[in-house]
Amino acid sequence: PWRYDRNCPARDQEGRRSMRSMASLLFFCAALGADAAHAFTFRDGSTMQCIVGGVAIAEEVPPPGDTFYAMPRTGQAVRTADGYRILWNEQRLRGLPAEVHDFIFFHECAHVRLATENELEANCGGLQDMRAAGRAGPAVEARVRAMFGPANQFWADTFACADRGAAQPPAGKAAG
Repeated sequence: PWRYDRNCPARDQEGRRSMRSMASLLFFCAALGADAAHAFTFRDGSTMQCIVGGVAIAEEVPPPGDTFYAMPRTGQAVRTADGYRILWNEQRLRGLPAEVHDFIFFHECAHVRLATENELEANCGGLQDMRAAGRAGPAVEARVRAMFGPANQFWADTFACADRGAAQPPAGKAAG
């Protein structure tokens, strides 16, 4: 039986790792004893770090008055001199439905993992990663689809891309 492990979602109840889980979640697993203070907190209270290439990506909440808040963003992966960091607007995060709140983590981490500024690529890769982490599935995805509506082409393209298994937008599609 599988359960979500706060330290590494690729572990089963006996502490073993499956090859499939290791391959799909390796970039999320922090070294044992990692500082959870720098981890994203999901609505259920569990936490996860964005690990890319074996490096934990710094996550920060900018101080009040920072220029980050002038943008209508909930989160943003920002390139830095030595890699990336993810900025969070906690007030906007608190206002999101649980499914979207949790998805945002995977979306921003996908920006870093894929080294992309393309929103559709990050949505696609984020949804794939959320599925691989066991945090998405038919019920969660149905609620997300309902929130954005069937006429929302950006989200239709997101689900189509994630279903194809390619973390890139369909040919000829611009970023949303």
